[in-house]
Amino acid sequence: MITWDQVIQRMLKRKELLILTVKAVCILSFVWAALFYILLFTNIPYSKLNTVANGIQLFAGLAIGMLVICYARFSFERYLVLGVALAVLSWTLGQLYWFSFIFLDGSSLPYPSIADLGFMGTYFFLIGVIHTITKRIPQYTIKIKYRNLWPLGLLLIPVFLSLVGSNTLLINIDNLALTLAIGYTLWKAQPIFPITRYRLFIAGLCLLCLSDMIFMICICLIPDTYTLSTDALFPAALSLTAYGFMKVEEMSDG
Repeated sequence: MITWDQVIQRMLKRKELLILTVKAVCILSFVWAALFYILLFTNIPYSKLNTVANGIQLFAGLAIGMLVICYARFSFERYLVLGVALAVLSWTLGQLYWFSFIFLDGSSLPYPSIADLGFMGTYFFLIGVIHTITKRIPQYTIKIKYRNLWPLGLLLIPVFLSLVGSNTLLINIDNLALTLAIGYTLWKAQPIFPITRYRLFIAGLCLLCLSDMIFMICICLIPDTYTLSTDALFPAALSLTAYGFMKVEEMSDG
C-alpha cells in the first residue's frame, strides 16, 4: 500500500528532476551562445549558421515550454508557473512561424510580420506574472518617482531609429509597440529587483529585453546581419527566465 508520504516524495523527486532538466537546458543554451559567436568568425557560411540557430531556438523554446508546463503540476504557484510557460510558448509560436517561413520559402521573413505577435505576447504573459507577484509585497505601492521612470527612457530608441533609418511607418509602429511592452515589463518588475530569490528570474528577463532591443536596432541599422546578433541569445534568455522562476519557489520552500 502506497502511503501519502511516499506520494509526496515521488512528487518532489519529479519536481526536482524537472528543475535540473531546465537547468541543463539553460547551461547548454549559454554554451551554445558562446560557441555561436565564436563560429561567426570562422569560414562557416552565415546562411547555414543561421538555419542551425533558428532550429535550436525552436527546439529550445518547445522543450522549455513543455518542461515548465509539466513542472506546474507539482507547483504551489501553478497559475504563475503556467504564465511563465505560456510566455515561453508564445515566443516559440512566433519562432515556429519564422522558421517555417524561412524553411519553406527559402527567403528572409519580412519585418514586421505575424511572428511579432508571438514575440510580443511573451511580455504580456510575463507582465501578468509580475503583476501578481508584486501585489503580494505588502510594502509595494505605486509611487511616481523619477528613479522609477527610467524604463521610459527606452522609448528614445524607437524615436531615434525612426529619425536616422529609412523605416516604413509599420516598422516604426512595431518598434514602438515592442519597446512599450519591454519598458512596461521592466517598470512593473522594479519592486522585485532587490529580492534575492528573484535574481535569476530578473536576469533572464533583462537578457530577453536586451536581446529584443539589440534585434530591433540591428534590423533597422544593419539589416543584412540583424538575426546573427541575437540568434543565440533568445534560448539563453528564455531558459534562464524559466529556471529562475523555478528557483524562486524552491528557495521559498527552503
